[in-house]
Amino acid sequence: MVKIIISSFCLIFLAFSTVLGEPQDTCKKLKCGDKGPAVHFPFSLKGRHPDHCVFPGFVLSCNEKHETILDLPIPFKFPVKSIDYKAQAVQLYDPESCLLVKLLKVFNKSISPFHFSKDFMYDITLFNCSLAERQLDEPVPCFSGPGYQVYSVASSYSIENLALLSCTKMYNLSSVPYFSDKPANLYLEWSEPNCGQCEAMGKMCRLKNNGTKSEIECVDFSKAGTKRKWVATGTNASTAARNLNIQLEAIPELE
Repeated sequence: MVKIIISSFCLIFLAFSTVLGEPQDTCKKLKCGDKGPAVHFPFSLKGRHPDHCVFPGFVLSCNEKHETILDLPIPFKFPVKSIDYKAQAVQLYDPESCLLVKLLKVFNKSISPFHFSKDFMYDITLFNCSLAERQLDEPVPCFSGPGYQVYSVASSYSIENLALLSCTKMYNLSSVPYFSDKPANLYLEWSEPNCGQCEAMGKMCRLKNNGTKSEIECVDFSKAGTKRKWVATGTNASTAARNLNIQLEAIPELE
């Protein structure tokens, strides 16, 4: 009889128990595709990460090609090539290879919470050259026209060392985030949130519990447990309670 009572109590305990707290690693790393960058806080994948896993302005999405897309406050969408969480840098690329043309249209617009990487800002000079004789090695994609091609040259180069017989100087561009050797790549950085220190310690970064939407903390998810709360779970709890009541009624009263 004692075994029956204990068994019934176990049924009630199990029926009333359920895990409400989410594991501490719900902000786990996700990808849009096999070759895409790992996405985790401060970034999140739209529709796949919970709300508490995203820092404002760091929402990514997956397109039909399984590319990771960063939506900037400009009329262009660029796939993400890589994310360096320690350096707080992200590398984008333009599949159409028309990056400079696009940048010239939006260069003065804000791309907050990001900014162009200072390590990839250059002073360049554009030249309009005849197609009759190619004399420069750095053509600007998507910048050509009937009978001519536009070339970019580092402004620090001495003009005397360049073959410019059939070229006309267009204008100088200062501090442009355009690297002629990699004309399709765009390099961005972010300052806030400062999660680089967490990454350097081998930890993950997340929004601080009971904090504001901008406060962060470093967490070692490998040591974090699962929070549990215990609540009744409807039908199972009722059934277990009835079973226990039946067993108790079957026990003779002690005199």
